Amino acid sequence: MANPAPPETAERPPGRWRPALAGLGVFLLVIGLMLRFYAAPRLVAAPTNLYLTLTLTAPGSAYFNEGALTSEHNATLSYSLTIRGDPKDSTGKLAVWDSYAALSDPKTGAQVNSTFQRLVFNRRTSELLTCCGASVNDDTRIRQHGIGILWPIGTRKTTYEVFDVNAQSAWPATYSGTARVQGITAYRFTQHIPPTLVAQMPGVPLSLLGVHGKTGNVVANRYYQADNTFWIDPRTGVLIDTEQRILSVLHGPGGEGTLLGVRADLKMTPASQRSLASLASKNAAQIKIVRQTGPLGGVVLGLILILAATIPFPGRRRAALRRRRARAREALAAGDLDDDMAGHMAGDDPGAEGPTEEFGSPGR
Repeated sequence: MANPAPPETAERPPGRWRPALAGLGVFLLVIGLMLRFYAAPRLVAAPTNLYLTLTLTAPGSAYFNEGALTSEHNATLSYSLTIRGDPKDSTGKLAVWDSYAALSDPKTGAQVNSTFQRLVFNRRTSELLTCCGASVNDDTRIRQHGIGILWPIGTRKTTYEVFDVNAQSAWPATYSGTARVQGITAYRFTQHIPPTLVAQMPGVPLSLLGVHGKTGNVVANRYYQADNTFWIDPRTGVLIDTEQRILSVLHGPGGEGTLLGVRADLKMTPASQRSLASLASKNAAQIKIVRQTGPLGGVVLGLILILAATIPFPGRRRAALRRRRARAREALAAGDLDDDMAGHMAGDDPGAEGPTEEFGSPGR
């Protein structure tokens, strides 16, 4: 009689794939957590290579045509704003953008007003900074503060100080509701800029100011006021739409005489709205990947792989038990084992897992 084979009382040790699977799971878990809590706060920031042109129009406007020295009424003015990022001068924390705005009458070719602004702002809070060449019409002495063209990522329902390039200062913009603009749920903010002295203009004829009985030129004060409405995508801080009701007036010394500079109710064209909505949707998708989809996917997949590598599968235990029983039957049939030893190999001992079966019972 051949020597009995040693009983097999345990499953085969796990395959080599289990440690590798566990290692991969831990790696993905750590990557997901790092992406959410370390990388996301650094990656979610204002772009530095933006290039965008926006248009607003204002039918029924009035303005003073300096070239023709005439007052124009019922004119349709066009406001064009071009924004261009400057990656070369930007950094990981600061963004530098240049913007050029021109208000003109396409019918007469007259340019009513133009401004050039160099913005420097925090890429994560959108706060304007007076440094690094920031200027308005090349004047670096103007203190830019508050927020400018881009609002904070994660805009809240509160009040923000918003810098106005014409008023050359920041004024409060207060949350006033929510609206759907080009398919995006936007926060609406309203801003009132009271009459503000923005410039002194020498050599203005008293006749242009409507002063009768006097001749000569005087230094006139130019005042600017506006009521602005902004619709902001709160996810990205991107402006989706805006309306600007502006009024600029010249007053002579002591308030004597008045000349209307411009009166216009500017509204953004649908084409510009769609362009901004597309930009907002693209930025929102990227932010979601970095803040939510990527980290969540890494954590969930990592946990699944770790569990798969550490928890035995019931199917593997049953398969191992079936193999042991088959070997026990073969050994018993060959006469190499007695009934007690065969039952032990088949897992019929009290410590074995899974259902048991008696060997040698009637009917087998």
